[in-house]
Amino acid sequence: MDVKKAPSGDPRDTAGQSFVKRIGPAGMVLFLALAVLVGMICLTSGRDPIPGYEAPQSAEYYAAHLDELARELTENVFPALPDYRMTAEPGENVVTVTVESGNFAAARAAVLRYFPQSLLDFRRG
Repeated sequence: MDVKKAPSGDPRDTAGQSFVKRIGPAGMVLFLALAVLVGMICLTSGRDPIPGYEAPQSAEYYAAHLDELARELTENVFPALPDYRMTAEPGENVVTVTVESGNFAAARAAVLRYFPQSLLDFRRG
């Protein structure tokens, strides 16, 4: 019975050795470059939209004082996010945040980083 050899040539090669032989030097450079790129993306993602900012009150406090939440958003959060133009209006159960300009999803994510979604209703303006 004739046994076919793997494309790498040596049946004793490990999976890593076989991979390196198949892709060659140019493929290895590309593989390493992609690994570095993925590492950089993973390390730089998730940065604070407003470095050093923390909500001054708890979610429970803001649930009982929606006007204070709207004021905090208008006075401290929205000015720190210059790429977006937003307004906040307190309602009966939630604060309505209207994103008038800028990337809606990014603006929403930035605000939700500091305040719970249960207190906010986002709308496009």
